[in-house]
Amino acid sequence: MVLVKTKLYKSVKEIIIKAIWPFLFIVTFYPTYSHLLGRFGAKDSYYSHGYLVPFVCLYFVWQKRKRLKEIELKSEPIGIFILTAGILLHLVSLFLRINFGSYFAIPISILGIVLYLYGKKIAKELIFPIFFIVFMLPLPKVIIIAISFKMKLLAAEGATFVVDKLSMKVQRVGSIIYYPGGQLLVGDPCSGLRSLISFLALGAVFTQLTGAKLWRKIILFFSTIPIALLSNLSRIVFLFVVSYIYGEKAAQGFVHDFSGFMVFVLGFLLLIIASKLLKCSLEKDN
Repeated sequence: MVLVKTKLYKSVKEIIIKAIWPFLFIVTFYPTYSHLLGRFGAKDSYYSHGYLVPFVCLYFVWQKRKRLKEIELKSEPIGIFILTAGILLHLVSLFLRINFGSYFAIPISILGIVLYLYGKKIAKELIFPIFFIVFMLPLPKVIIIAISFKMKLLAAEGATFVVDKLSMKVQRVGSIIYYPGGQLLVGDPCSGLRSLISFLALGAVFTQLTGAKLWRKIILFFSTIPIALLSNLSRIVFLFVVSYIYGEKAAQGFVHDFSGFMVFVLGFLLLIIASKLLKCSLEKDN
């Protein structure tokens, strides 16, 4: 009877300890959630896909549920040090009002908790879901502005080159493409940064859903960069041709928004083609 009570006490104690850590994590990072949600829901947000990332992470954890049950749990003390580092980074970032530091502390802290409670083998199995959290962490606005500025100039230059080859008389000044009777402004939303961020996340998911050698997966992931740039360039050329033929107003409103949707459709198709060329099947064969 005493032995049964002892085992029951240890089981209850273990359950309580494992429940406390996630609770403390949620409470500790509570000030960060409002900032994240604000960035996700902002007008012309580059991280509107952020809402979906936690569900994608949970899906990949669920996908490994059978393998996880077979692994022996063994606490790793190093997890406490990693967790402490994450918490300290979060607290210092809060004090200095550096939101990105608090964002980045989230996956670090989760990794620490997993290592401490479940061990290295479990952490190794969950490394991708933990890593994938990075795709919902917004970069500092100053960095986004700088990258977006460079990318919209590059996009405008590329579009000018293409339409010039189509025998259309154009002249580019910065991110504005002039043509007889009008102009097309390549603004921040058309820079391609939003689609690049989204396609990098999508490419990461593809690498987990396809079976291939590691080097093929790496190539597939980085192929999302030219795919995103090419898809966005196609959109700008399309809008320019519509504006050139039918006038500036024709390329606004529904046509402008619809072309943004088509960027992702085209990019998704190109990503599928890339996976086929790299022989990345949907079945795990590596």
